Formats: sequence, structure tokens, C-alpha cells
Amino acid sequence: MNDVEQFRGRVQAWLNERFDPIDPDRDDDRGDIISRAPDGHQTLINNAVKMQQDLYDAGFIGLATPVEYGGHGLARELDAVVAEELALVDAPSIRLLGIGLGLALPTIKAVGTEAQKQRYIPKLLSAREVWCQLFSEPDAGSDLVSLRCRGVADGESWVVTGQKVWSSIAADAHFGLLLARTDPTAEKPHAGITMFILDMHAPGVAVRPLVDIAGGHHFNEVFLEDVVISSADVLGDVNRGWQVANGTLSGERSNYLGGAGGGRRRRQAERALVAANRLQDLVQRQRVVDITARELMLEWLSARIGAGAVFGNNPAVGSLIKVAAGNLEQDAANLVMDLLGVAGVAWDVSDRDGDIASHTLNAARQATIAGGTHQIQRNLLGERVLGLPRER
Repeated sequence: MNDVEQFRGRVQAWLNERFDPIDPDRDDDRGDIISRAPDGHQTLINNAVKMQQDLYDAGFIGLATPVEYGGHGLARELDAVVAEELALVDAPSIRLLGIGLGLALPTIKAVGTEAQKQRYIPKLLSAREVWCQLFSEPDAGSDLVSLRCRGVADGESWVVTGQKVWSSIAADAHFGLLLARTDPTAEKPHAGITMFILDMHAPGVAVRPLVDIAGGHHFNEVFLEDVVISSADVLGDVNRGWQVANGTLSGERSNYLGGAGGGRRRRQAERALVAANRLQDLVQRQRVVDITARELMLEWLSARIGAGAVFGNNPAVGSLIKVAAGNLEQDAANLVMDLLGVAGVAWDVSDRDGDIASHTLNAARQATIAGGTHQIQRNLLGERVLGLPRER
């Protein structure tokens, strides 16, 4: 038995002591994103934090992170083992904390100072501190170079004023990755932008929750009024935050698979086929097969990207994943709704498993918008991979 198999056995034993195997006939997206009541959202956050803390204490989080930063200094492939085994048990999802592990962690590891790594990474890994992302603005969503949030140098600090929007779990976060324009005279629009680590409880920070189309509460507006940030919390170089953000965004888009592992979309489609009594309908069965095949191909593509077999380190690799995953998300949701008909548009607030309409309105609709619209992603693929000329 090799080291990976031994490690998998440890993970399985730990999980099986605490959780039941997941029901193959049930959706494994355990309500970790959509909750139509504020207290429901808080419960999801609390469960996710407790779950990540337990995983960290057991030695299953931060596997590829160096020991000096609170990790274990092990092979990166072991992270995938933990994710695979978590998908098989009915454990609380930690996807709501994905900004910390998927975006903040690699960004700090890549460009953070030694002091920043020592200060932030251990508590991020252990979920003792939760992170959010503060990029999008009311007039600068996918077009981030239009951002207006302003940072002005003041001795050893920066004074930041502006507004951010669509910031997931900002109301629950301790820290955020913040982009602000620090040199408005820069000739190129992407120049003169700096990334900061923002204390979400600093004076001048105000968070206002938003309610999404399905009644969820995880989006927020964030208002910054003369917020003082120490120069020690500049992430990367001053006025080169755009280069830092490109790496962060690539991680966000690569992680867009989210809960795709474990055949979630396939199971949704199969259950809808049975519920609609359409097993003998060859056309609808073929549509389910199509979803199944595309889901498997997406998982294989993700594995190849993780192994460095596709595009190498080209940041556009995240765009490839996002376009493929977003299209699949919407096609799968549309198929389920087509099969269920009028039965699919009515939901019971207390019934998460049957919440197909909520998923279709929320996750599927935002699939081609969140993290950068698909139009932007296709531009990136055309320019950075195919070498096509930039748009005017």
C-alpha cells in the first residue's frame, strides 16, 4: 500500500466514525450556498467553520502548506483525496469558506511577505479567521479595471474610500482581499491598482447584506469610508495589484467546479427523469446521458489542470473551467426543470433536497456571471491562449 492509499484510509476512518455515507439518491449540494433565512445562513456558516476546524485539527487541511505556516508540508495530491472522500459522506460542506482556502491562501503564499504568511495563514487554515473577496463594484463587475475604490497614501498607512458589492460572506468574514486604485494618474487602466488585506471590523467598514433572486443571504454590499490600512497589509507590490488579482481570479475560476464532484448534476437529472416518469423517452434519456458525460469530462479536465497537463501555469486555465462548468450548470438545471414541469417551480422552504427551483434561479442563473461573465472569459481564452488580437 502506497502513501496515498494509507492516507486515504486514515481520512475514510476519521469520516466514517462521524458521518453516514451520502444517500446516492440525494443531492449532495447540502444547502451550503442558498438559504432563504438569515438564521439559516448563519447556521451554514457555523457548521462550515466547525467542520473545517475539525478537519484541520485532524490533519486534513493545509496538507501542501509548509509546516512553518501551520500546514503539513505534504504532497498536493493529498488535498484531492480529502475532497473526494468528503463528497462521499453526509458531512457539513466547507464550500462557503472556499474564498479563504481557494483564493486568499494561494495569493498570500504567492506574494505575501514573511510576516503576512506567519500572521494570516495558520488561522485561515484552521478557520479561526474567515475571508471574503472585495473586488466587484457597482460599476466594475467583470470589468475590474474600472474600479473606483480609492486608496491614498498617508505616511505608513493608506486611507481607503469606496464601495464593493456581490461580496460573498462579507458579513461573516474577519478579513478580505481588497482591490483599490492607488495611482489614478497611471497611463494604463490596469496599472495603479493595489491589493490590500482589509480587517472587516476596522473603523469605517460597513457591511449590508443583500437578498438574491432565490431569497438567499450570502451576498453583501461593503462600504468603506476613510478606512485606515497599514502599509504592512499591502499584498504584493503597490500599484501592481492587477497582476496579483489575475492569479487570484484564476484560482476562483478554477475552483468554479464547486460541488460538481460526486455526480451532483447527474443525480439531479436522473431523479427528475424518474419523477417525471420519462424513463421510456429516448430523447430525454439522451439529455441525461449528455449531462453525465459532460460532468465526467469536466472532472477529468479539472484533474488534468491540477496536474499541470493543460495550459501549464497560464491564468486563462481558470476561464476554461468556468465556461465549461457554467454552461453545464445551466444546461443541467434547464433539463431538470423541463422534466419536472410545473412541479419544479414550487418549492418548500423547509425542504432543501427538493429545492430545484431555488437552485435554478440562484446557482444556475449566476453560473455565467459570477467570477467574471462568460463573455469576459472567452475574451481571455481568445487573447491569452489563441493569440487573437485584443478588443478595442
